[in-house]
Amino acid sequence: MQKRDLPSLYIQSPKLNQMNILREVSADAHITQAELATRCSLSVAMVNNYMKELCRIGLMEYHRRTIKSVTYHLTPAGSAHLEALHRELMREMVDMYVASKKKVLAHITNQAPTVMRRVVLFGSGPMAQLAFHALEMSNVNILGVCDDDIDLIGSDLCGREIMGFSQMRFLSPDAVVVTRAPDTEEASRGLDSLADLDIKVIRLDRGAVAGSTAASDVKAPAVQHNGLPAQPTALLHSRSR
Repeated sequence: MQKRDLPSLYIQSPKLNQMNILREVSADAHITQAELATRCSLSVAMVNNYMKELCRIGLMEYHRRTIKSVTYHLTPAGSAHLEALHRELMREMVDMYVASKKKVLAHITNQAPTVMRRVVLFGSGPMAQLAFHALEMSNVNILGVCDDDIDLIGSDLCGREIMGFSQMRFLSPDAVVVTRAPDTEEASRGLDSLADLDIKVIRLDRGAVAGSTAASDVKAPAVQHNGLPAQPTALLHSRSR
């Protein structure tokens, strides 16, 4: 059986699957293989194969209380291996973050006017945060962040207070970087009208940023009870084949 389809461009590796299984078992010794399959996005048959292998190499052991009652436990070597995988995952997520900033900056630069010194960001989600830090690398003056979601106005993004959309044009930017599709028709029309003011509109909300996931689909990773991503978008697969 094949593992379940995942809504991701990244392939789960054997090392990532091992980490997910070890993590879940360390949190709940009574977890069943069916529950592991659901939480780790694997088939039950694949979970069974992983469990056998983890027991064989001394990273896990099981205690059979009855025919139908089995508990699983990490050995000291298993706990050490899980911690090592966590550290590797964190390093690779940092590497991916750095690479993503460079990709986003290149995507912005390709659409930018010849001179781009003063920029306003539209949108205040994860892509806006990434664009903010990417633009900081090129010494662009980020004049402000605006959004058409009234519930977000007055809140903070990277140390900047989020403004209403109507305030954007008074900042006189060279360009507006759109990090997500507008929610309102008014904001959509307003973005389209910026060209009449010689303000370049740079879109990160349409299509994909080269080498990354679709800009409009970037989301914070789902977090399990232990604070780690349930299905991390990491590069572990590149070292595990």
